[in-house]
Amino acid sequence: MPSSRRHATRFISAAALCLCSALLAPLAVHAQAWPDKPVKIFVGAAAGSAPDIIARLIGDQLGQMWGKGTVVENRPGAGGNLGAQAAARSAPDGHTLWFAHATPVVMNQFLFKNPGFHSEKDFDPVVRVGVNPMVISVNPGVPVKNLKELVAYVKARPGKVSFATSGTKNIPHLVGETLNQVAQIDMLNIPYKGSQQAAVDAIAGRTELYIDAVPPMAPFIGTDGKLRPLAVTTAQRLPGHEDIPTAREQGVELVMQGWLAFLAPAGTPADIVERVARDVNTVLAKPDNVARLRALGTFELGGTTAAFDRFVKEERAKWSHVVQAARIERE
Repeated sequence: MPSSRRHATRFISAAALCLCSALLAPLAVHAQAWPDKPVKIFVGAAAGSAPDIIARLIGDQLGQMWGKGTVVENRPGAGGNLGAQAAARSAPDGHTLWFAHATPVVMNQFLFKNPGFHSEKDFDPVVRVGVNPMVISVNPGVPVKNLKELVAYVKARPGKVSFATSGTKNIPHLVGETLNQVAQIDMLNIPYKGSQQAAVDAIAGRTELYIDAVPPMAPFIGTDGKLRPLAVTTAQRLPGHEDIPTAREQGVELVMQGWLAFLAPAGTPADIVERVARDVNTVLAKPDNVARLRALGTFELGGTTAAFDRFVKEERAKWSHVVQAARIERE
C-alpha cells in the first residue's frame, strides 16, 4: 500500500475513534457522575399509605446503593394528579423520579378534563414495581360460593344487588363496573370514604359485595368467615392466597388490577433510566423485600423498561374502554 494511502487510512481511523469517543463521552459522564445529589421521589399518595410505605422502602435502599440518599416528597390529592404535576415540572436530569400508581398514569386522562399533565408526553417509563390485585368478596349471607353463582344471583335481582368500594372512579369501583359489563349484570356501586367503612357495611349486610385490594380485604377473608372471597382479578392465583380462584378460572374474563411503578420526567438520559431500573430490580429481588411487598398487596415484582412501556400502552387502551363503557363523566 502506498505511504500516502496508509497515512490517509490511519487518519480516517483516528478520526472515527475520536468521533465515537465524543459520542460516548456524555454517557460515560452520566454513568460516573450521577447522582451528585439526593434523588427526589414524588409520591402522589399520603404519608403512611401503602404506596408511600413502598416508595420509602425501595427509596431507602436505592439511596444506600447510590451513596447520595433519596428524599420522598408526598403530594396527595386529585387522584394522584398533584404528584404527577410536580414530577412533570422537574428537570429531566435523573434527580427526580415519580413513584406512581396506575390511576394517574393510565386512567386520569379519561376521568379528568384537565389533569394538569400528559402522562405519555411528560414522562418516560422506568420500571414497574408490581401489581396490586383486587379481591371480590360477598357477605356470607349471600347464597353464592363462586362467580358463576353470583352472576345468576344478580341476574335474578337486576339493580338490587350492591357492591361496596373505597370510593368512586378508583380501581375497585371500575373492577365492579367491568364485572357488570363482562357478565352482563346490573349491580350498584356504593362508594365509601375509605376501605374500613366499606368493609364494615359489607360485613353487616348493608351491601352484598365488597371489592378491594388484598391488604384491606385480608383480615376479613380468613377462617373467621366475616366475608367469603369469590375471586382474585389476576391471571394467576396469588402466593399466600392460593385458595381463592381467579375470575378467569371461573369463566369470567376479568384480569385487571392496580400497580406501582417508577417513571421519570421525559428526556431523562437513557443510561440513568437503565441504571434506576436495574437497581430497582436488585432491590425487589431480595427475599425480605418480596415478603414485605406481598404483605402490602404487591405481587409480580420487577421487569424491564421495555416490558413496562408495552404494559402501559396496553393498560391505557384497557382503561379507556372501561371508563367509556361505564359512562363515567370527566371531572
